[in-house]
Amino acid sequence: MAVVAFDAYGTLFDISDLADVARPLFADQPAAQAFCQRWRQLHLEFAWQSALAEQYRDFDQLAKQSLYAALAEHEMVRTEADAVAQQLLKHMQKVPVYPDVKPTLHQLDNYKTAVLSNGTLRSLQALAVANDVLFSFDFILSVDPIRTYKPSRKAYALVQSAFGCEKREVLFVSSNSWDIAGAKAYGFRTCWCNRSQVPYISPGQKPDHVIATLAELPAILSES
Repeated sequence: MAVVAFDAYGTLFDISDLADVARPLFADQPAAQAFCQRWRQLHLEFAWQSALAEQYRDFDQLAKQSLYAALAEHEMVRTEADAVAQQLLKHMQKVPVYPDVKPTLHQLDNYKTAVLSNGTLRSLQALAVANDVLFSFDFILSVDPIRTYKPSRKAYALVQSAFGCEKREVLFVSSNSWDIAGAKAYGFRTCWCNRSQVPYISPGQKPDHVIATLAELPAILSES
């Protein structure tokens, strides 16, 4: 059995266009982009804090809490920013897939495929339906049942449980270096999709493969 498991946000689904929704709150597009990057950072930090404190809150709840924390950092009055904030939260349920996603998935018919994400199942399914990729995956796996977040080993174990496979049979693909490090430490083969063309920064092991887009993935699989 050969399994390809994908991270969701930033790997399959393009969250960069959230900046377009946030634009009315800022003087220019770069400021809106910087805000959304900070929101993303706080979202992950809140997730990891809740996991370490063993006070789990799901990713949707933390999206809202981290968004308003980011707005507070920018000293924005909540009542004035609330309409845009609600639009941002709604848009998270329908961000597009990257252009390379569907063509790549069409070339993986000989592989078992899954999404493994910190997102909630309802949000992941909504995104998959909105982008017409729901039936492109054998499983859509959320960390909700285990009440913790990647890079916990328990999260990566969900892939093994779903497929009944060995670790060595899984290639895990993510655009996040911390996610790659976690999957590699767990025992998966890894492929870092370096969409932003940034240096790999992680105290963990380096990925087995590095690609710039998912279009390069089928060639890697054919060589494995």
